[in-house]
Amino acid sequence: MLDIKAPTIVDIRDLKLNIMKKHMDANSAVRIQYAAKYAQTANYWKYFIGQSKGLKRLNVYGKKQAIEADYTAFANSSEENKAKYGEALTLIAEAYEATDATEKGANFLSEIGIRGTDVVLFAFRAKRMIDQLIETEDAEEKAGIIAKLEGFAAEHFKNYDAALDEEQFARLFAKYQADVDAAQHPSFFAHVNKKYKGDFTRYATKMYAKSYFTNEARFAAFIAAPNAKKLEKDLAVIASGSVIQSYFGMGSANAEAEANLTKGNRLFVDGLRKMDPEKKYYPNANSTMRTTFGTVGDYVPADAIQYDYVTTLEGVIEKFVPGDHEFDLPQKFIDLYEAKDYGQYADKDGKLIVNFIHNTDITGGNSGSPVINAKGHLIGTAFDGNWEAMSGDIAFEPELQRTISCDIRYVLFIVDKYAGATHLVNEMDLVKGE
Repeated sequence: MLDIKAPTIVDIRDLKLNIMKKHMDANSAVRIQYAAKYAQTANYWKYFIGQSKGLKRLNVYGKKQAIEADYTAFANSSEENKAKYGEALTLIAEAYEATDATEKGANFLSEIGIRGTDVVLFAFRAKRMIDQLIETEDAEEKAGIIAKLEGFAAEHFKNYDAALDEEQFARLFAKYQADVDAAQHPSFFAHVNKKYKGDFTRYATKMYAKSYFTNEARFAAFIAAPNAKKLEKDLAVIASGSVIQSYFGMGSANAEAEANLTKGNRLFVDGLRKMDPEKKYYPNANSTMRTTFGTVGDYVPADAIQYDYVTTLEGVIEKFVPGDHEFDLPQKFIDLYEAKDYGQYADKDGKLIVNFIHNTDITGGNSGSPVINAKGHLIGTAFDGNWEAMSGDIAFEPELQRTISCDIRYVLFIVDKYAGATHLVNEMDLVKGE
């Protein structure tokens, strides 16, 4: 994570974000189209930066080494333990050594090949439907496939800018070519090297000018009269098919190492529990319903710095920047603030609480989860973690890491006072705090 994965992802996403921002700043329509994509890309870009800082600050590597030393002593404490647990750490170490050489390439394949541009996945998914369209002779079935393709294309091109996507394709794949060993390149790189002298800008220029998948009108005309030979020669099809083939082949290339890692981890966890039977361990709650508990509270991230456990509407107004796509505010919102018209949702001091923080342990995918107090009342919704919490998936420190939640009173204020949907609030049972 510290040596390969995090720095690789941050480096790639730096470039991707810079390209998006350049086009978004130059065109307000593009800014709207790519606002969500930019936020999604930036989210994990920032996450991996914060995670790396947290892992170093908490000395997680040193703590893991200490755990391994204790585990090794336990494994060697008897012949029975040695026979059962003695190979666990060796299996894990050998698995990582076997995949170190391909880890960077795997991240490039995922971050650039799959997620880097809009055209790759669109071309791959659309081609599968077009193949069906060409193969079938049933008129009704053809009409159904065309209708699905038209809907799929409309959704794709709604938030797509060809110039932005073309620059991303050219620059990201050029970086891929320069930074990753040639043995790990998707097969279409050889085509670029041979026919375009290794110049991805030239390849991208032709692809975005000619491909059926880079222009909505060309795509519509092609699905109206599809041609198998032309489809196979399409540069977007060639690139996407090659990337997907590499992606699905990645697992089989590391199958033995992954099997050793799984076996090693299973033995390691089993040994840890036998070594310290009184300790309470986290259950593996992936893909299941889960709850976590904690307390509301402030925190001190560094010497002489303290963050309060709540933020208020005053902070929203302080960040107000007219015309800024992140920090603009509607006039009605400002009017409510200036009149201090918070309805029944202000606290005892007349302030409207917006967010609060608490030391519960959450992870990606928990955003939107209900936050419930000890009496079973809904008091907020979780949506993020503080900067120091980004390493929480690997090491959780309750004195430092916080979940950020939106106060339910602010949600109700927006529904009731701002949106005027008082009828919705009237359907709820509101519990007033003491």
